[in-house]
Amino acid sequence: MSEKITVVLAEDHALVRAGFKAIINATEDIEVVGEAEDGLECLELIRSLSPQILLLDLSMPKLSGVNVIGHINKRYSDTKVIVLTAAETLSVWREVLDLGVQGLAMKSIHPKELNNGIRSVLKGEQFIHSEILPTIEASEGLKNKSLSVREKQVVKLVAEGYKTKEIAEALEISDRTVSKHRENLMTKMGVTSTAELTNYANQSGLTKVGLEEIE
Repeated sequence: MSEKITVVLAEDHALVRAGFKAIINATEDIEVVGEAEDGLECLELIRSLSPQILLLDLSMPKLSGVNVIGHINKRYSDTKVIVLTAAETLSVWREVLDLGVQGLAMKSIHPKELNNGIRSVLKGEQFIHSEILPTIEASEGLKNKSLSVREKQVVKLVAEGYKTKEIAEALEISDRTVSKHRENLMTKMGVTSTAELTNYANQSGLTKVGLEEIE
């Protein structure tokens, strides 16, 4: 039998850590070789054990999960990182993936999917929990759409809660034109709700800039 896949588990809650350890060690080909309850201990284990996989909680004491990822990317790139999170927010998921981790999963993940995810990451594939993947893919689709400056302005104002008449006044166009822009945006972006337009505005940074700064 080939050697087991080595995993370090970094999670500050002992009960949660014990649960994941039991799930992983129940397999024949994966083994938890170290456990950390804070970010500094995690880095020390990575240095001393050189595990193939790190299962990492983002909310770690002493050194955050984000900072741990930064250190690993610079010094221990042979260890592949799968982030475990309780956050149900697209912005958090996107931030994590932008850090260059190899995997992302909710803590509610099914044991079989987690273990299969570990195996796929070791093969060089990216793993995203099936509960998260559709939302991630949808956000990527929205980000890749090409919108005009006016369309971006309309999306920004919609996301900020402005009504049609208020948008018309802010942009000095007619109510009818605003409505037409919204209709075109829905079709162009393949979305069906204001919530999805708002999500696009948040992810693309439109809500963080002024109307005059939109390009």
